[in-house]
Amino acid sequence: MSNKKKIVVDARFWGPKDTGFGRYVKNLLENLPSDPKIDVILIISDKLGRQKALSRYKKKLKARFHPYSLLAQFEMFRLLRKIKPDLLYVPHFAVPFLWRGKLVITIHDLIKHVSRGKKTTTRQPAIYWLKYCLYLILVKYAVNKADKIIVPVKYWKKRLIDYYQLPAKKVKVVYEGVDKSFLGKGAKLPFQPKTPYLVYVGNVYPHKNVETLLKAVKLLNGEVYLYISCARSVFWGRLEKIIDELEIGKWVTHIGFASDQELITLIRNSLAFTTASLVEGFGLPGLEAMAIGAPVISSDASCLPEVYGQAALYFNPHKPRDLANKIKLLLKNSQLRERLIELGKKQVKKYSWQKMAKEIWGLFEELLDKQ
Repeated sequence: MSNKKKIVVDARFWGPKDTGFGRYVKNLLENLPSDPKIDVILIISDKLGRQKALSRYKKKLKARFHPYSLLAQFEMFRLLRKIKPDLLYVPHFAVPFLWRGKLVITIHDLIKHVSRGKKTTTRQPAIYWLKYCLYLILVKYAVNKADKIIVPVKYWKKRLIDYYQLPAKKVKVVYEGVDKSFLGKGAKLPFQPKTPYLVYVGNVYPHKNVETLLKAVKLLNGEVYLYISCARSVFWGRLEKIIDELEIGKWVTHIGFASDQELITLIRNSLAFTTASLVEGFGLPGLEAMAIGAPVISSDASCLPEVYGQAALYFNPHKPRDLANKIKLLLKNSQLRERLIELGKKQVKKYSWQKMAKEIWGLFEELLDKQ
């Protein structure tokens, strides 16, 4: 009979297709240390085919239902009863209600707690508020149930502790990392950007505050162009109306989806990568821009100053004029731009997926040793 300890990792969100969660799980599993005395068992989506990146994990069970569905609750409980793990790790807030064993979770942010209401959804109000209430119930249950909670920054640790009245020792800050792929040469763009230009990459939900970026472009009156890479959605439709109202269509281009290699080329040759976000979980796109070799102009809101340190040029996200002035600084001062690039390259070295995975593994071992 095996005396090995068993850790189950909920990897149903694995892969870049699920954006933030998926990339987080992918990088964690690719860098997670191993121990001959510990078995790591994955629960993966049944839609996930054979992945070479997961071949090191010999034990994988497939789950059919979406992690946020009611049926997934019963499915996970059935799988966990079958495995009988010593520890369960869930990289989000949808934990199995019926699980009574040791539990570690990652709470990436509380953005939905602060960015809510009609402007933040495409759903009917009744459906939205029902789902929002369920979300609050799930998060509250998860943070109270977990033995340890991982958060990506000190900013969210403080807010999580304050909001749910948690003991500080229950919450551990583990910084994320930057993919090495962003150190590549990049690929040729399918278009010729007009220079000088700014780049924004990411979704355009209201909390991303892209409207301030658009207003700054308006104030600069043709001194700079803006290229936005995001998926089309109702939120992009709303921004298009603002672009029309501001009459800045000749200076703003939506390029839609772009590959990582195309983004490397676009960002590296830009005046700066810019974000006006009001609240962020970690701010990974800005770090990726630093790794690529571009200066970053960032909002001074939420966790961004903590993550970017002295390597970004900050502005008040509620003041388009402040952003416009910071853009002008870079337009006029090439030495400042080069200095920010060098500071960015140093800042990025503070973060790595390997370090993140090692710290999380250490947390697992600590909990297993307490059994």
